[in-house]
Amino acid sequence: MSWADATVHWLHLTAAILWVGGTLFTSLVVHPVLSEKLSVGERSAVYEALGRRLNAVQWGTWAVLLATGLWKLWGLRATPDVFLGPFGRILAVKLTLVALMVALSLIHSLSWGPALTRGNLTPPARAALARRAAFWGKINALVMLAIVFCAALLRYNPW
Repeated sequence: MSWADATVHWLHLTAAILWVGGTLFTSLVVHPVLSEKLSVGERSAVYEALGRRLNAVQWGTWAVLLATGLWKLWGLRATPDVFLGPFGRILAVKLTLVALMVALSLIHSLSWGPALTRGNLTPPARAALARRAAFWGKINALVMLAIVFCAALLRYNPW
């Protein structure tokens, strides 16, 4: 492995840690504490500020993940044949999960999150949207963990 490849791999792992870690920290630590300690209005203000900061970090990491992921694929000299073996099938599952994760993250960042912090929803509508966002946020966290698992499998299934 060249220094360039090692650096790209390190950048890819670091960006993945920031993306997944930020999401898991928010859902497993921040959300429970805020739900217990703050009113709905106070939580909305904190979530709005947190969301802006986390989005900047996470979408920055997405750019790094995309660039480094493409570099890594190019380094494989990937052709359609790569998807015929175990490595390729795992890679296809990982890439599908990444697409799902990005879609769910976009929906949350561009629709649900802003709607919850605007404050123009009725209490029942806000509660319903909060439940929907929380449910899909948990699904997204599981998808992220599945992506990490696929990455671990890829490490031990060289093509």
